[in-house]
Amino acid sequence: MLGIILAGGTGTRLWPYSRTMTPKQFLNLGATHESLLQETIRRLSPVLAPENLYIIGSIVHELELNHQIEQLLPELPAKNILLEPQSLNTAPAILWGLTRIPEESWDEPLVILPADHLIQNRDRFLNQLKKGEELARKGWIVTFGVQPDRPDTGFGYIKSGSALEIGNKVDKFIEKPDLQTAKEFISSSEFSWNAGIFMVTARSLLNEYKKLCPDMVPFFFDDNIPRKELNSRESVAEVFTKIEPDSFDYAILEKSDNVAVLTIDVEWNDLGSWESIYRKSEKDKNGNVSRGNVILQDSENCLIFSDKRLIAGVGLKNLIIIETSDALLACDLTRSQDVKKLVETLKREERFEYKFHSRVLRPWGEYLIITEEPGYLIKIITVNPNKRISLQRHFHRSEHWVVVSGIAEVTCGETNAFLNENESTFIPKTMLHRLKNPGKTPLEIIEVQQGNYLKEDDIERFDDDYGRPTNGTIEV
Repeated sequence: MLGIILAGGTGTRLWPYSRTMTPKQFLNLGATHESLLQETIRRLSPVLAPENLYIIGSIVHELELNHQIEQLLPELPAKNILLEPQSLNTAPAILWGLTRIPEESWDEPLVILPADHLIQNRDRFLNQLKKGEELARKGWIVTFGVQPDRPDTGFGYIKSGSALEIGNKVDKFIEKPDLQTAKEFISSSEFSWNAGIFMVTARSLLNEYKKLCPDMVPFFFDDNIPRKELNSRESVAEVFTKIEPDSFDYAILEKSDNVAVLTIDVEWNDLGSWESIYRKSEKDKNGNVSRGNVILQDSENCLIFSDKRLIAGVGLKNLIIIETSDALLACDLTRSQDVKKLVETLKREERFEYKFHSRVLRPWGEYLIITEEPGYLIKIITVNPNKRISLQRHFHRSEHWVVVSGIAEVTCGETNAFLNENESTFIPKTMLHRLKNPGKTPLEIIEVQQGNYLKEDDIERFDDDYGRPTNGTIEV
């Protein structure tokens, strides 16, 4: 068996835990201490060798994606990680994934699934994949429909048609229904939720793309041969500018006459909202779900997560309260889908909290924002051994660095100096500078920025070890 994990999502309904630079697939929201992506990888490990697993993500999540894969599956070949230069939805992403599969494996069943769903019954799920293999080898595109347990209007539905040896042929796919229609659906065994999990052979799927998306295929294949242009980041970026976005459901599934459905009951949850987190979580005797530093009295049916500070509640009912180091969300339990609208407001206002947490990964290490007020900002910066930041300058801020631990090599204008613990230096506005860790242990410094503009795009970069542009763009 082969597998493609789709890990490029930028979900917004789980803000403030999920941010565009750290979306839910990278967060611990499941049944273990691992992220949803890591749980997905581990779920497939009994049936997939590392060389048969392909992960497709976004280039903006490259650091986090590589970090989490390295933690769990360091033997995954680098060529099996595909980074989209821009999001074009799932149809181009999956077709790009097919280009990495060796032709001698084109007749092997291929499971395609999202990185950010929770499946609590792994053994039952793997048994269903084994059943799906039989249909996939016969040329079917198999979709795994989840047995509904309530009339949910947040999911698409699959209507089963004529019976096959295993499962059924799909009669049709149905968009998210209204509540009355959803109630009618769950009263019939013909309907299941569309979980976005598929199985098919690469050969069958490529043939469906040729038939149903003939304009898309030439960007990825020349006849049956993957295009050589897909071997470098620059050429991939150019190719992606020429492709129209499309979802796998619309482009392939809803048009194909060769789709089968297997209905499964595997304790599945797409974790698409805080309400869905509440629904799947274990509750106390008053129906509350809490995580972290939380104390409640006379409260019921609440979801309260504390990242650090104490949250104390009295007389609360049907509330969601989510606290992180830099944001607090409070909303009615039944309005969690509207968090997406709130995040759109943050995006329009270009709020830092829309994209980032206070802790931000960088190719050289990370930084943590301690406090930010008008005119100044304080960070803790960690530079990994033998790493350095770009050679850069700022027009609107000065910086004061204090070494907390490790040894710092500081370039400031024409001078170069080494700083030890408790020593400091000052970087004036417009001064060309660079920070390097020449040691074998992490370098930690406190940075105090002062100025009338403290955003990350006040960086003019002149030299960089990580391939980032040297034209003053935001440091990512």
